[in-house]
Formats: sequence, structure tokens, C-alpha cells
Amino acid sequence: MKKQVWGIGTLAMDVLMKVDTLPKEDGFCMVESTEHQPGGSGTNVMVQMARLGAACGYTGAVGDDKLGQCVLESLRQEKIDIEHMKIKPGKVTLHTEIVVDRTGAKFIMLNMGDAFGALKQEEIPQEEIESCEVYYTDLLPKEPALAGLIAAKKAGVTTAFNMQVGLETMEGLGFSKQEILDALAYVDIFAPCAEGLYALTGTQDLEACVQILRPYCKGIFLFTQGSKGSVAFDKSDRKITIPSKKIQVVDTTGAGDSYMGSFLFSYCLKKKGLKASMEFATTCAAYTCTGMGARFSPTWQEVAAAGTLPAGTAAAARICRPRPAAGSVSAPRAALSPWCCWPSSCWACWSGPGRWG
Repeated sequence: MKKQVWGIGTLAMDVLMKVDTLPKEDGFCMVESTEHQPGGSGTNVMVQMARLGAACGYTGAVGDDKLGQCVLESLRQEKIDIEHMKIKPGKVTLHTEIVVDRTGAKFIMLNMGDAFGALKQEEIPQEEIESCEVYYTDLLPKEPALAGLIAAKKAGVTTAFNMQVGLETMEGLGFSKQEILDALAYVDIFAPCAEGLYALTGTQDLEACVQILRPYCKGIFLFTQGSKGSVAFDKSDRKITIPSKKIQVVDTTGAGDSYMGSFLFSYCLKKKGLKASMEFATTCAAYTCTGMGARFSPTWQEVAAAGTLPAGTAAAARICRPRPAAGSVSAPRAALSPWCCWPSSCWACWSGPGRWG
């Protein structure tokens, strides 16, 4: 079946540690819980789109280790096409260690492994990319992701580049600043992180950033700003600002990925307006912040039920999801939710020590 969305980008397994407080240099903290969850910004975006109803496919490389098996199984359970995922024998799957305190503040340690970067340009499914409606990438790994971007743009596919890491990190992964700027000629929706944006432009003024980047990119600029909300500039440089929702934050991990996935679903697939799509994405991202882990993103039914989240509360209108089979790795994990009507069978809020699903 033809896919609406095809992605090439980051994928990972996350080791999520909940601590009492983030330690300062030479400091100390208490680990309150440890969980393993599938993650990676690129696949998180795909999962959000798939949960909203989009037909998605993904290309990336994992090792033939346990972590790689878990990544593939998590995508399979989300009904994401993994036919063009590549398994690299003897290599280590990319993984992260995420430390989150009680306020939702976090830091992330990345272990790139050696499988992720082993994806070859000739291994990307060009026919699938050229026939989809939306091509999503964070331009990693460099050669295959960039080749996919160029092929998609030439085929008339809507392209989105989500620059998830700063310029220094991108340079460490093989990109020069000029190569990133040159790639923007093939981008319809550019959504850089603040660190990457400021390094590319040399300023923190968003209007000035857009003017500096406009000669390179004729598309939409989309900036998420955490608790400050989000800002977009359309192709005519009209500015749209959407405030964040006031919620009780549990964990902000994956909120930006949820925002990106739900925005692309609304704007590119459902053909909603820019402002309406930003508002929808804000609701989805807020929902994601009310649970633990990068995959606490909502289904269409859940976000519809949550609607506008009440100020100062978590997602009180949450709908329970059926818990997946024993041994599943796709389920987001969180402490029992007080609003859940049947926590023993709801994988959105069920948790158990030593299990992933």
C-alpha cells in the first residue's frame, strides 16, 4: 500500500531515569525509577503521525542486538512500514540515556553506536519516497537522508526538515554549516531547534533569523519554544504565534516530536491552515508532556477527547488504550494516572517494574 509519509532520520532506544533532582557538577541525585522505551526523534515523529491515522514508512539502520530488535518491534506495533529498515550485523544500535527530574527538566546522553551511520545511500527506497505525500527527515545520517530529501523535492513531494540538534553536533556528524544552508533549497517546512537556528544565523531574534535564512529557503519556518509556545512564518513572512497550554508537566521528552508529527498530519495531510495546525500540534504536545517518555503521544481519539486541556491540570479526559501483549516494547510508560478508569488494562498509564509493556 502506498504510504502517505516516508521518513529517514534518527531512531533509538531510550533508557529513561527518573531522579529527585538534576545534579550539578560533582553533585548527587537519587534515581527513583528506570525504564526502557523506544525513541529517537525521527521515529517519534512517525509514531505520532501513525497514531493520528497516517500511513507511514521509515528507513534507518539498527544493529542485530537486542536494542535493534526492540526498535523494529516498536515500529511494527505502531503499524509503521519497516520493510526498508536495515539490520547491520555486529553493530550497536543508537541509544540514549535520559535523566528527568520531578519538574520534567532533563538532560540527554547520546550513544551513537555504529549501526545508525552505516545506512548507505543506495539503501533508501527511492520509489517509496517519490510516491509519498510528505518526506520527513532530520538529515541524519547525512548521505541517505539528503539524497531522500532531494529526490522527494524533485518529485513534488512536500518536504520537512526538523533540525533536532545544534550546529556543532551536525558538524560532528559530517555536515558543514554551508551544506545545511544549501539543503534548505529542497525544504518546504523548516523546523530547527533554537540552538541550531541561532548558530546558523548568529542572532536570537526570530524575525532576523527568517530574513537571514529566506534566501536559502522559500518555505515555512516553524519554531517551537517550549513553555513559550510556538511561532511560524509563512511563505510571505507573516508571523503566527500560538501560546503553550497550561498543564501539569510530568516529562517534556518527545513533546517537540509530537508537535512536529501532529503539525505535519494536520497541515500536510488534512490540509488545515497554518494557525489551526499549530493549535492542534500544541494540544498534542501538551498531552505528551502529561506522561513519561518520548512515546506518550496521543491517538486521534485521545486528543479529541482531551480537547483543550484544563489550565493547571493533566489530561483529565484521557481515554484508556488497551495494553499490548506481554513483552511489547511500544507502550509509553508512566505512573498510574489518577484519572484512568481502568489502570490495570491501560498501557497509557500502566507500569510494572522490569517490564517494557
